[in-house]
Amino acid sequence: MVNEFGLIKHMIKYFSIIIMILSASCQVNKSIIKDNVSIKIYQYEYQNEIRASAMPELKAGSQLKLYKRRLEYLLLNISEIHLQNKTEERNEIFKLYPDTSKIKRLYLKKYTQDKKLAKYFEETIAPIVNPNLKISKVYTMGELMEVASKFFYCDKVAPDTSVQAHVCIGLNGVKEANWEKDYTLLEAFCYEGIFNEFDNESSPLWDSFVFEKSIACQKYRASISTLDKYLEDVKLNLFERMMNNEILKKSLLAYYELNKNNLAFRIVN
Repeated sequence: MVNEFGLIKHMIKYFSIIIMILSASCQVNKSIIKDNVSIKIYQYEYQNEIRASAMPELKAGSQLKLYKRRLEYLLLNISEIHLQNKTEERNEIFKLYPDTSKIKRLYLKKYTQDKKLAKYFEETIAPIVNPNLKISKVYTMGELMEVASKFFYCDKVAPDTSVQAHVCIGLNGVKEANWEKDYTLLEAFCYEGIFNEFDNESSPLWDSFVFEKSIACQKYRASISTLDKYLEDVKLNLFERMMNNEILKKSLLAYYELNKNNLAFRIVN
């Protein structure tokens, strides 16, 4: 009787451990990316042939839709599948067209298996789910402006010395900055904050950006040695000007005040 009772206790303990393992396994396998991200197929014609590419986007019904810009920044800039050395791998998936269902399934799998992307996704989402979460990550005002300035990027110069510039999720000066500190979450916020201001029918920030670029061009136009050197000088000067731009600073701080309870970091003076 004692032995039977001991055996029963042993079995209960054994099954409890099994249940805990299975429960932990389910939690690990549950993907916050898969729950909130879908893949959109883009068709285009190349040399009289219809081809396709794919891009991630937040699902229409996702509760994270309000924060789509910061999350889409992570999807496009952090995910391994978007690295330059993954071009061939991406193209192999795209060659499956017109089987768009398979393309979507395989492409989404690349995101759900990306541990680095999942880490930033989870860190970004944590304060959205729990606004009372204790935040330890801190950035200074100087770091905010340094990172934000890199989104105002000069990338091309014409023979007449006019300079083309972009404010873009992918084409920017962030990758060439080589910061030692990890500014990923701050980058996503700056991108979101800048374009939130650009969404306005009239944008003082856009007007200021255009003005600062024209001043940078004027500064170096009279002493051009080569167009490449001129472009580099204008690009670096525009970074500096935007880093000290009061309109940009005011806009980002206002956006920060509206969102500080759903951000995974704090901005301090």
